[in-house]
Amino acid sequence: MVALRHFPPLVLIALVADLPLAIIRTAAGDLGSGLATAIVVIPSIAVVTPIAKAAAIVAVDRWERGESGALRAAFGALIRRLPLIVLASVLWAVAVFAGVALLVIPGVIALVLGQCLMGAVILERRSLADAVRRSVALVRPRFFAVLALFLVVQVVAGVAAGLLEAIFGLALSGLALDLVSGCLSSPLAFAPLAVLFLRSRAMDDAAAARAAESPNG
Repeated sequence: MVALRHFPPLVLIALVADLPLAIIRTAAGDLGSGLATAIVVIPSIAVVTPIAKAAAIVAVDRWERGESGALRAAFGALIRRLPLIVLASVLWAVAVFAGVALLVIPGVIALVLGQCLMGAVILERRSLADAVRRSVALVRPRFFAVLALFLVVQVVAGVAAGLLEAIFGLALSGLALDLVSGCLSSPLAFAPLAVLFLRSRAMDDAAAARAAESPNG
């Protein structure tokens, strides 16, 4: 699995999200109120985490094609496409939270259908509107499989984070503990979802090729 074969570079990619998130969580902890902290932290996670996922998609694509310079390509693509990636991430988070606020289920649908959004933006270099359509087209035929994968990797990453906090908590605390546990556990979540985009794109391309080759295509 990619997350195991290339774990150290994935940890470096995780810093893209986990460093700002660790700082935000530490600052939000000073608010005193659990609700106020959640109001600050949860939207931050929803917006920042997909940025690391976008970089991971570029790196994983390079690794799967046997090309070198995966980290350089990942961070280079991230820098070049950062404004659009951030905009896409913000709008995706707004759609999810708005859907949850309305009837919950629309938020879940928006969350799942957007799982290929970052890949369409950073790897296929699509516009925002085109990337949204691309993500929906890739995810919709396998909606429940994508939902199941998302839930599984979140659980795995959450359990790993808890174990890491228990282990490293013997020596670390505060920002350092949050950063270490986050960087070592979050690749377990975003790496499989990066592979999801690449696999979904490959299946879609294969289906299109078969349709073009068929007598009625």
